[in-house]
Amino acid sequence: MIKPQEAADLAEIVRLLDEAYAHYFSYEGHCKRDEGYVGLHFNNVHDRRGGDPFGIETVDVYSYVLGPSRMHSFRSTSAALEAVREWHAQEMAYDPNSEEDEDR
Repeated sequence: MIKPQEAADLAEIVRLLDEAYAHYFSYEGHCKRDEGYVGLHFNNVHDRRGGDPFGIETVDVYSYVLGPSRMHSFRSTSAALEAVREWHAQEMAYDPNSEEDEDR
């Protein structure tokens, strides 16, 4: 099952992505179709048969616009949240009207 902290991390990931994309779309429209996709992969039967409880194996976040590549895979919700917080901060700091940011 998804643990309460994992659920909270996922909710925060989605909130931060939505806020960052709202900022981005206020000045730019180019993006990929899967922008903001968040996917979960759970452990397999062999892991569970070996005694591991059912749980999240990896978290995928697709963000061509915000991240350094298209698909980003993380070993935990906390690792995904840490990266998304960085992307969010960078996007929210960007001022499209600033001369300093023209090379972006």
